[in-house]
Amino acid sequence: MFLLARFKKSQQPAMRYAGADVPYRTPEPLQQPIYGGGSAVPAAAVADNIPPDFPVESFLRNGKMSFIRLQAANDRKDMDDVREYTTPEMFAEISMQMQERGDALQKTDVMTINAELLEVANEGDFSIASVRFTGQLRENNGVPENVDEIWHVQKDLRDDKSVWLLAGIQQTSVQ
Repeated sequence: MFLLARFKKSQQPAMRYAGADVPYRTPEPLQQPIYGGGSAVPAAAVADNIPPDFPVESFLRNGKMSFIRLQAANDRKDMDDVREYTTPEMFAEISMQMQERGDALQKTDVMTINAELLEVANEGDFSIASVRFTGQLRENNGVPENVDEIWHVQKDLRDDKSVWLLAGIQQTSVQ
């Protein structure tokens, strides 16, 4: 299966969005997430959970590039590239998966990938953004499969030079 399909909803690990660390105003933390079970989120609900000066387009463009790059790094077993895009917890999980895969070759073709910013909120010392990725992937020249995941990326608010890192992956139901 795909690199990210193996993660559980409750994990709190991480992916760098290089160039997407533009300052923005602090949003109010959410009491409950605005997504769930793969259901669509009304546009008005999303807009209320994203600061007006947040660089949405460049953030999502960088997010899609990071999604593709992390898939390729996983295929190549490029530990340095994976480490660059992940928190230590996520890196440890991906490393274990690579070891379990052994010498088996893997090639993931990202056929299409779409990204939608669902929310941006502050929790403690971190800003957390939730991005829903949908599209199609093909592994080892097999049959294309749908992907529908929400990536939670975080950025340390205490460090002006901090970048967005993948902090968790939530699987949604593919219809």
